[in-house]
Amino acid sequence: MAAFPATATAKDANDPGAEMSSLLSSVSKNQYPHGSSTGSSSTKPRTEKGDVDPFYNTDNVTPGAPGDILRKKEVAMSGPINGVHITMPKKATKVMYTTTDMYGKATPVTGYMVEPTVPWTGPGSRPTVVIGRGTVGQGDQCAPTRNWPLDGNPDPLTTGRTVNLEGLYDGIFAAQGVRVFVTDYIGMGTPGMHTYMNRLDQAHAMLDAARAARNLVGKDNFGKVGFYGHSQGGGASAAAIEEGSNYAPDLQIAGGYASAPPADLNAVQKHIDGSDLVGAIGFTINGLIARYPQLKPDLDKNLSPAGKAALEDLSTSCTDEITEKYGYQRTGEWTTSGKDLDALLKDLPAATTAMNDQKIGNGKPSAPVMIISGRNDANVEYEQAKNLAKTWCEKGGQVVYRDDFVPPAEDYNHFIQAISGGPFGLSFLMDRFNNRPVTGTCMGFNNDGPGDGKPDLEGATHSADSSYERSSLGSLVPSAIGDSFYEPGHKKVNKGKTKEEREAEKAKKND
Repeated sequence: MAAFPATATAKDANDPGAEMSSLLSSVSKNQYPHGSSTGSSSTKPRTEKGDVDPFYNTDNVTPGAPGDILRKKEVAMSGPINGVHITMPKKATKVMYTTTDMYGKATPVTGYMVEPTVPWTGPGSRPTVVIGRGTVGQGDQCAPTRNWPLDGNPDPLTTGRTVNLEGLYDGIFAAQGVRVFVTDYIGMGTPGMHTYMNRLDQAHAMLDAARAARNLVGKDNFGKVGFYGHSQGGGASAAAIEEGSNYAPDLQIAGGYASAPPADLNAVQKHIDGSDLVGAIGFTINGLIARYPQLKPDLDKNLSPAGKAALEDLSTSCTDEITEKYGYQRTGEWTTSGKDLDALLKDLPAATTAMNDQKIGNGKPSAPVMIISGRNDANVEYEQAKNLAKTWCEKGGQVVYRDDFVPPAEDYNHFIQAISGGPFGLSFLMDRFNNRPVTGTCMGFNNDGPGDGKPDLEGATHSADSSYERSSLGSLVPSAIGDSFYEPGHKKVNKGKTKEEREAEKAKKND
């Protein structure tokens, strides 16, 4: 099993940098389940759409204005993870609120809010960070509101669940006096298909989560808003930042953090095919069919029985399941022609349009944003995320870009980046909440390594601290792991395994 390198001890045990070092040290000592997901899942039987939990039932719910609270209840937060000295808040508020889909239709969505028990000591009213989780699955049971750290769900490092380490950011942000709101996104938890990686659906769910938080605490207690996410959450955060000024001009958006954002699904789908997370392509296809039903007849003609069965199964699956059941397959096994789905969709004009509709970068960010992309990421293609930063800079956006520095670690680089990049995102958003100037914008696209400092575009800014190598929040991950691990120009080539190779590996495991 891959593990994180040991980390240095932070100077101040009470600052989030120290807490993050504690987290990394703990994970390096624990084995975690197969798969590079950062999302939470479950080993209990899957729940089908239309769950019996009455909180998620929408039969008698009438959606209101975006951000309106439709239902709420107080829930307990789970205890800390073994060996990780981060104090989690003791309670949260589970919420059903109104958002709108890509067509403007009002729809209920669920999430939860964590109100800090410590005061906010920065300027203005308490800020709120809206967190979009990474890929957790497409089934209702995968929703963040149904998993750790809510409702007494157990320590994910010791129960065989896919590790939901992103849940730790709830405690880290709350410890700084920052309110946290986590969304389930549309269709996960509530009835209907989860529209995985739909740009507008996810942007609206994030922006309306901020409005829901404001409605819960009152306008007088509501300050700036930030968006935070990795992987699917990175895409959701980036989409929210891009749509913010158009969809939610009433929000005071301070900034966003997008780690490994799938900004160009065409590039991501081609890259992820044959990887451990190839099943996420099925999540995407299911989500597209839900919003573009005209695609279904053409896809039905071109999908093999195995492909149709895979899409049906994936629609109610969580990420830990898909890595075991579908990992390293090529999607050519799902089509009648043997073409991978990437090539098949390009042959279907309606599918090409639908995929292009999800591209992030056609607009301009409504606030400063940090983007991190990993050269060794086997799941979210590196160049397309970097290109998003370039595109936004060319449009006048304030973008701080950073290459992820973690060395090749088989399938785990995408997973690791959720943690290794976290302190940079935390530092970046805390600087925005505290009215500190944005530095280091629009540079680093042609770097040989982190902290190179080469400006790439006219108007790029730079200062001694612009690389976020050091933070006002204390000792952070790069100083602990060391940039010497970074290998310029290295990029893992993603190769699928044949059906025979996969069956041989499974047989070997069973011996």
